Amino acid sequence: MKRTVTVIVSVFTLAISANLYLTNTNAVKTISATVSEIQPYANQTGYKYKVINGRLYKRLWSYTYNRWEEPYWTLS
Repeated sequence: MKRTVTVIVSVFTLAISANLYLTNTNAVKTISATVSEIQPYANQTGYKYKVINGRLYKRLWSYTYNRWEEPYWTLS
């Protein structure tokens, strides 16, 4: 009786572990992304500069939205 119970428990344990092993091997998937799918969350900005009458002016430009972020040119 003891031996029968031990054999049955062993068979069920091996069957469950073999089933889990087989399902985990198929779970690996390859993730591929192209550059066009990636979008920044933060606004990318930078200053544009120009010289008028020997004075340097700057203005904040948004590279994300392609627009000016500051309304006027300021002396830098």
